[in-house]
Amino acid sequence: MGTMAHTWQCPACGRRVPMRVSACHCGMTRERAEVMAEAHAAAERPAPRPARPGLRTPPAPLPRDVKALVAGVGLVAVLGLGWLIFGPRPQPPVPVLGYVDATPPPVPQPTPTQTPPFMLPWWKSGRASRR
Repeated sequence: MGTMAHTWQCPACGRRVPMRVSACHCGMTRERAEVMAEAHAAAERPAPRPARPGLRTPPAPLPRDVKALVAGVGLVAVLGLGWLIFGPRPQPPVPVLGYVDATPPPVPQPTPTQTPPFMLPWWKSGRASRR
């Protein structure tokens, strides 16, 4: 940084100019450059924050019409929720293709084994002792 102490920077063209020279090649003088640098530094500094108030003031009370609107919306919400929970039960859909019986189907009856109308020979009947 030894070179920084021996030069100044021109704000117009950005060139480093030796301290022994009072003007840059672009025509900017060192005095004008220093004034511009101070103004730029002052603009870069953050603005002082305003003092914080001790206590905040409470908000103003709501007008009567706003309170009525909020109460009405709340009442409609509660009634709607109650209707959804305790409202009418949905009906089963109407069949499109015809009548649908809601009763369970009948239980099938076992069919009795049929005896043939004639006597089978002893080897097919399963009665080996019969002759």
